[in-house]
Amino acid sequence: MTDFWLIIWLILGTFSVIALSLIGIKLSRATKRISRSIDPIDQKLKVLRLEVSALQRARTDRQRRLKKDNYSTTEKG
Repeated sequence: MTDFWLIIWLILGTFSVIALSLIGIKLSRATKRISRSIDPIDQKLKVLRLEVSALQRARTDRQRRLKKDNYSTTEKG
């Protein structure tokens, strides 16, 4: 009778190891698929951040120039 339970436990252990390895493989594939789908979004986000920073710099430069122009016109008049 103990041999029967030993065989049952060995079979259950083997199946659980196989099931865990299959789950690991599926998780690995899903992770790769998700990372591939997120990568283009990250690239677009980086480009948008660069554009926003360039626009902010241009805006501050424009504001600085306008302040200089306002000061120079008020001093003359």
